[in-house]
Amino acid sequence: MGGAVLLACPEASAQGRDPAAAEALFDAGRAALQAKDYDAACPKFRESYDLDPAPGALLNLADCEEKRGRVATAWSIFRQLARDLPANDDRRPIAQSRAAALEARVPRLTIRLAPGAPADTAVQRAGVPVGAGSLDSPLPVDPGEVQVTAAAPGRKQKIFTVQLAEGAQIELLVAPEEAAAAAAAAGAGPALPPKAAPQEAGGSPRRTAGWISAGVGAVGIGLGAVFGARAIGKKGDAEAYCDEDNVCQDQGIKLQKQGVTAGTISTVAFLVGAAALGTGAVLVFTAPSSGQGSPAPRATIGVVPGGAVATVVF
Repeated sequence: MGGAVLLACPEASAQGRDPAAAEALFDAGRAALQAKDYDAACPKFRESYDLDPAPGALLNLADCEEKRGRVATAWSIFRQLARDLPANDDRRPIAQSRAAALEARVPRLTIRLAPGAPADTAVQRAGVPVGAGSLDSPLPVDPGEVQVTAAAPGRKQKIFTVQLAEGAQIELLVAPEEAAAAAAAAGAGPALPPKAAPQEAGGSPRRTAGWISAGVGAVGIGLGAVFGARAIGKKGDAEAYCDEDNVCQDQGIKLQKQGVTAGTISTVAFLVGAAALGTGAVLVFTAPSSGQGSPAPRATIGVVPGGAVATVVF
């Protein structure tokens, strides 16, 4: 799809007219239009008008173009009819009404030369030259994909593709390819692989994982120490409620059980912490050097009623 159509005026020369063929094409166009075969109907109305520029063929052509989505083309034809038909022609108000209804649906494309573009840049839209008078003006264009090209002496042509929806208002800056870019494209050797981006300081994933593992290990050992001390304390507290034969009151039995639980947690925490600490040490010392890094993560432990909270801070 391209831009709005420009049609011959009804006062065009009679040379090349064929009223009989125009009538046959008009009838064929009407049949295709009623069958909703717009792609077949529209060219027939256009050829009918070319062979015999009758307003009826033009009115049907505009109606057909609107139905197949070429709203800018239909709008321009209805405007032409509204301007050219006699004031007493019943079709004139129809054309005026249809043109007014279509105006808001017509996309408009403004093409401008980009800053730095050569003054002699040749611009084309859908293969049609865009002159200096058309640049910087919002021109009606049929919806769909529009291709715009820009070229200049000594500069390679550049192609721009724009997708226009109904009612869209789009500005497009165009310029030919840069001279340096064109020369480089013509004489450049084989492309080199991109250089690897420098690694961020302290950004070795292996080293980071090592520090995290070591931090978890330190926390585990700390938890083991905390619950080990708690187990010893509970055992000492229970002795006050037990006799020499280790027969204990209910409170003593309860304290002994709490001591056993704390001892189990302490043992597990020590084992997990030692394993994590060892793994972290291996990862840190075998990670590739990354230069001056950020501070290592810090592992902290906080004791709360009924347990402890571990935090790793980066």
